[in-house]
Amino acid sequence: MKKLLLAFTTLLALQLNAQTKALNCTGNRYKEMIFTTVTKTADVQYGTNYKQDGTTLENLKLDIYIPDGDTDTDRPLVLLAHGGSFIGGNKSDLQAQCEVLAKMGYVAVSMSYRLLTLNAQVFLNKEMEFKKEVIRAIHDMRAAVRFFRKSVANGNPYGINEDLIVVGGYSAGAILADHVAYLDNISKVPADLVSYMNAQGGLEGNSGNAGYSSEPQLVLSWCGAIMDTSWIEPGDQPYAGMHNVGDGVVPNLAAYPNPGFEIQVMLYGDSLMYKRTLSQGVPSVYKSYPGNSHCNFPVGADDLFIDFVYDQICVQQLSLQKNPSTVLFSIYPNPVETAFYIDVPSNVWDWKVSIVDMLGQTIHNESMTSSQNRIEVNASNFRPGIYFVNLVSSDGKKASKKVVIK
Repeated sequence: MKKLLLAFTTLLALQLNAQTKALNCTGNRYKEMIFTTVTKTADVQYGTNYKQDGTTLENLKLDIYIPDGDTDTDRPLVLLAHGGSFIGGNKSDLQAQCEVLAKMGYVAVSMSYRLLTLNAQVFLNKEMEFKKEVIRAIHDMRAAVRFFRKSVANGNPYGINEDLIVVGGYSAGAILADHVAYLDNISKVPADLVSYMNAQGGLEGNSGNAGYSSEPQLVLSWCGAIMDTSWIEPGDQPYAGMHNVGDGVVPNLAAYPNPGFEIQVMLYGDSLMYKRTLSQGVPSVYKSYPGNSHCNFPVGADDLFIDFVYDQICVQQLSLQKNPSTVLFSIYPNPVETAFYIDVPSNVWDWKVSIVDMLGQTIHNESMTSSQNRIEVNASNFRPGIYFVNLVSSDGKKASKKVVIK
């Protein structure tokens, strides 16, 4: 019995070390509100760019929320964008959400972005004008992400981990975040928008902070949507979405958005984005709620997102900066009933795959060659419980993730 307890304790210590290697996740940090007050720094300018008229400059600003008394300087950043159909809303709309996140230990940010001014010209061709507005907003959020990576290079005044930047938003803000994450190559840009995007500075845009990466590590979509779900590919950012089933403003399925007037631009809502992530092996979670309301979620609904983010950053070791030898891979479905897949996007390694139980005993071995991106593991004979999937390559690279067998 002592040997079993020692093996269990040793394995648990190793796993906890792996989980906290990327950042400090102890004491319910990033799961519960462990700080009582936060400091808000309002109207921090992150960039500037022209409005839709092409001649009027707009200063782009952030509100930054940091937990009081926190000494950690390696915190995940959650960058949120407000809703308002791309024609209204304000970064102050998300103050309550940002305060909760900051009390959990995150650095939380609410951003402004250029909005569309409705006029006669817009209504003459509102479909194209709204699509152009999405391009401008994408450029602004990319500049905001770059702003924080630039800040790390200049002393890290906000105490963030530049490899743990989460983007998200509500309604229009969710549409924005979804596009920033998955519209990640100029080849994906719809044909009717290519010339406009190129004129505005290409994929990255001209809103500021050039020379730094604008790639986020995770996406949170409250009643969001995307123009093309095929943009989501293996190895892309983990995704979390929630939506009202009959939402008539931003569709949960495939439809035109209608913020009081129909805009004939086909959007694919969170339920279809989730379906796509599952087919591509992208870690994801999704919840639908009844009714025809827009972004009308019950108290406690955000726990789904909080648990998902915690799992990705603390358990699945999303940060690569602190784990340069770790290779990202996906396990799905997870939890598992009878079988699961191990997916290594763009794999170029030969792997030894082992399944280890909580007592440190190897219960299953597999091999995965460099010519394979995915293998299936039959778990029908595994006892219910928590296991660890360990990958070791021939040149010493290692990767490990948790899997739950029902």
